[in-house]
Amino acid sequence: MGRRILILLWILPLCFFMGSCKKNDTNDNLITINSDMYIDENDKYNGVMEMTEDNMKNIDNGNNDEVIAAGKTNVLKDIEDTLNTEDTINNIKKLSAGTVINVTEFGSEIIDSLFYFQELDRSIIDRIYGKSYKENCDVPYSDLRYVRVLHTDFEGQTRIGELIVNKAIAQDIVDIFKELYSISYPIEKMLLVDEYDANDLKSMADNNTSAFNFRFVEGTTRRSNHSDGLAIDINPLYNPYVRTKDNKLEILPENGAEYADRDKDNIYYIKKDDPCYKAFINRGFTWGGEWKNSKDYQHFEKINN
Repeated sequence: MGRRILILLWILPLCFFMGSCKKNDTNDNLITINSDMYIDENDKYNGVMEMTEDNMKNIDNGNNDEVIAAGKTNVLKDIEDTLNTEDTINNIKKLSAGTVINVTEFGSEIIDSLFYFQELDRSIIDRIYGKSYKENCDVPYSDLRYVRVLHTDFEGQTRIGELIVNKAIAQDIVDIFKELYSISYPIEKMLLVDEYDANDLKSMADNNTSAFNFRFVEGTTRRSNHSDGLAIDINPLYNPYVRTKDNKLEILPENGAEYADRDKDNIYYIKKDDPCYKAFINRGFTWGGEWKNSKDYQHFEKINN
């Protein structure tokens, strides 16, 4: 008899505990998210879809439309869209500079994410060492930033552009090219000058927009501000460097001679108060087209940071 009483005393609390663990009688489909959070038809948590067993079955069977038709928030679709956006961004970032991309289906989130700068990683250092980053270069890698942007080429296509600039102007450069891209300002090419073996004349002759290059000013022993990544040349073929040397007019690149006359109309000319000029000047840059002793129409620099 005493043994039966002991068994009953052990079983009764257990039954009481099990009874308290039953699903809510008013909603057999209620699912416990955690110990103190339940979601049902009348209790939405932060707008999340009601995770009933029927809805879970619909999702498991790929019938998300049934959930949407029932007026639920399609959480999985939101997650899928987010993942697709991230995948798209990451895939584009893997493309080489100069690649044409179709942006007609892209929203502002994707477009904005493709304007950015980063520290120089090993792959970039390997690309520039011995070229734009000469063996005697005294600029620390940590002072430089690799910039990626989008630009509109002369055919109206969107291309990926790349530059290396000083970290002091990296954000300015990103903002400037985002502004220029928003108005479809034409820039033909934008590749690291290393694609031309850091030969500035070859890069200019090919109308390539570039920035960092550890070098001296052409025809002088004076170090260029490009050496510190504080200067950039835009559409250099159509905006040549012009000066008088030994009573002789010198134009660089040489194939840009026909564009030295700035009184002519040309949509690729940089002129005072045009959109390109304003984008740089408004951020504290100076323009080589306003120099006194020479004119460097392609050139913007910012050295007082």
